[in-house]
Amino acid sequence: MKKYILFSFVLFSFTSSFSQNAKISLGPEVGMNIIPIENTAIGYNFQLGYHVGLHLKYKFSESFKLSTGVFLSQKKRKYDETNISSIFDIYGDLILMSGIDTSGLDSTIKAFGVNTDVIETTNGMTSELFIEIPVLANYRYKNFNMYAGPYLGVLLTANKKEEVRTQIPLMNVIDFSQFDSTGLSSLFLPSADETTTSSKSNKDNLRLLDFGFNVGIGYEMNNLHFNLMYSHGLLDYREDNNGESKENLKLIRISMVYLFDLEKKVAENKARFE
Repeated sequence: MKKYILFSFVLFSFTSSFSQNAKISLGPEVGMNIIPIENTAIGYNFQLGYHVGLHLKYKFSESFKLSTGVFLSQKKRKYDETNISSIFDIYGDLILMSGIDTSGLDSTIKAFGVNTDVIETTNGMTSELFIEIPVLANYRYKNFNMYAGPYLGVLLTANKKEEVRTQIPLMNVIDFSQFDSTGLSSLFLPSADETTTSSKSNKDNLRLLDFGFNVGIGYEMNNLHFNLMYSHGLLDYREDNNGESKENLKLIRISMVYLFDLEKKVAENKARFE
């Protein structure tokens, strides 16, 4: 949060110092984020997100401008992990209640080639909503604009959707029903293959600050601007990646901006009251 306050202060001081000489334009920006959530063997898997906010532009000359603003930007990332444990680690307490001594039992059974693993595979996707503040240098040639500059994002909310598959090979090998004609054992024994899904608001292990850069091109028709932007985060989106390779937030954005010339509006209102 201290970094966010410092960044905002520097941005305000910088833009204020030029406000005397610059022509100021302000207007809404709406757009769509095209987000590569994972890289598969056949290419990237994409999902869509939204981008909306207030665009502020300082015009120093016909060719050079500075753009900034405050935006809500949705970013996403897919993740997966696999955990392997023993059936005695998970259901050891239940086995102890039956009076069976489990000490050394796992290694003994595995010595006979019995698979006692519990394989838990998690496939999930996190959807994050950021307040984002970019600072972009603009170069204009005819009706075309080129953009480049850094941005800072602060995480507001996050939602995680997970699908967890639990597989116990041992339950496929042994038919416990032959030892229990009543079928009551099925009420206590785990399933051989079970999948559960969940969706919840959760910011655990997600980095609260995202810092990166934007580059793009645009086309303007008077007050209406169309932009194509590439955004690339420089930080891992997780607080702790547990030794895994770095995964950052990146996207392609298509947006539309309608800018109002503030100085022109002020002059018109002033003339109206004179």
